[in-house]
Amino acid sequence: MRYFVDSNIFIRFFTKEKNTKVLKECSFLIDSIKKGKLKATTSHLVIAEVVWTLSSFYKAPKEDVVKVTQIIESLAGLRIEDKFVTGIAHRLFEEHSVKYIDALIASTPKIQSKAMSVVSYDKDFDKLGVIRKEPSQIV
Repeated sequence: MRYFVDSNIFIRFFTKEKNTKVLKECSFLIDSIKKGKLKATTSHLVIAEVVWTLSSFYKAPKEDVVKVTQIIESLAGLRIEDKFVTGIAHRLFEEHSVKYIDALIASTPKIQSKAMSVVSYDKDFDKLGVIRKEPSQIV
């Protein structure tokens, strides 16, 4: 199975999440992707959400945010794909109480067909009929 990594995994890793168990799980997951032991996917949409969150909520300096994006994009086992099906995303967004970004992610054909699961702590994905796993369920 391939895994789609959501923004909250990257954010918890790069902000050094205070919950040490969660930080360890995210660190191990990202390290496994970095070493090519785990094949994963993310999207430019997720990277943009990471940039926005680090810049606006965490007030991270721009140079630090740029480094984060470069690190994410250089992970050996990570592919960046933007294969959303907007018709599905619109339906999911309309029918469920979720963020539009989550509906877009869930609209990805491999996620829809359950050939790929979403790695996220965001339980909203559970409303969308896709497979969601937390890092502890993978590593």
